[in-house]
Amino acid sequence: MVGKELEILCIGNALVDIFAQGKEGVSYGLNKSVQHVEIEKLNDILLNLRDYAVTSGGGAANVAKIAGFLGAKAAFTGAINSDRFGQLFEKDLLAAGVNLNLALKPSPTGICLMLKTGDKTTIAASPSAARELSESDILEEDIKKALIVLIDGFMLSRPSLVRYILGLADKHNVTTALDISSVSIAKEAAHEIADYAKRYSIFIFMNEEEAEAFYESIYYTKAKLFRQRRTARHQGKDISSKLSFILSDLNSSAGKKREITEDSGPLPGYPVIVVKLGERGALCFAGREKTHVKTEALIPRETTGAGDAFTAAFLTAWVRNKPLTECTALGNRAAGIVLNAIGTKINQPARKSLAQLFP
Repeated sequence: MVGKELEILCIGNALVDIFAQGKEGVSYGLNKSVQHVEIEKLNDILLNLRDYAVTSGGGAANVAKIAGFLGAKAAFTGAINSDRFGQLFEKDLLAAGVNLNLALKPSPTGICLMLKTGDKTTIAASPSAARELSESDILEEDIKKALIVLIDGFMLSRPSLVRYILGLADKHNVTTALDISSVSIAKEAAHEIADYAKRYSIFIFMNEEEAEAFYESIYYTKAKLFRQRRTARHQGKDISSKLSFILSDLNSSAGKKREITEDSGPLPGYPVIVVKLGERGALCFAGREKTHVKTEALIPRETTGAGDAFTAAFLTAWVRNKPLTECTALGNRAAGIVLNAIGTKINQPARKSLAQLFP
């Protein structure tokens, strides 16, 4: 594809990821495996932790960062504070070659703590300033000059902002992408996601658990009266069969979408749904085509960021006119490289390996 200054524009929560070893989460007042907490409480917890590793985080920021390491022309839009964590976030993404539009907000920069105790990991997040990103912070010119705009799934809790971004992308004939980001989002926003898939030219990324939740939410609420019949029809089916069923429904009721042109990339139709299967590779659905690309099973040092690396490499390959099978394969390879890192705290050998994926 040609004629654009940006390959990938990522919009989402600007967070700092903190990886620490410590006592059980309940010792710090964390009683769930994944939860949101106030920023003050997280800062108090950090005071009681001896050593921890810190890196920029948030799904969209991770995609932009890895895309930068891959050599893509990437940009990120988000909200931070000018505090020490905000400065770290900015420095981290600039070092990856990412163009930044960071809105400064009064609340502290958001934090996500990954607290590991033995084999158990407790995740505590406080988006803080990240949630103060508003429509006025979105630069229409950035969207206009991008080949694809990726939206962080955690922004789905702010549907008006998501619709605003999708509307701007549609106005300027720009393809969009959405990474679902969590099982709870897949459940709660399933119908909104399906509506976007019908109305816009969009890629949707999710992992297998998110795909299952997405499917169940749509078909449980869509026709409760026929739930037993639907359940019987699809009980025991794998996620590939379930998503094929979803896509046939989405395609049959889809509204007007951007026409596929010679500059649109090698794509048989929208929406494109990509399911990340971990050590089993990934599934890619586009139009009536379905592809399963396997990968090498690895023992991860840390899984955080691997899915974002997959998305970054997949989209980088797509904007460079690679076929979907190759996009998926390159996504698998990038994810495998990041599995050896702590989050997206990528060392020089790993950066070199990422760059070599797109010589």
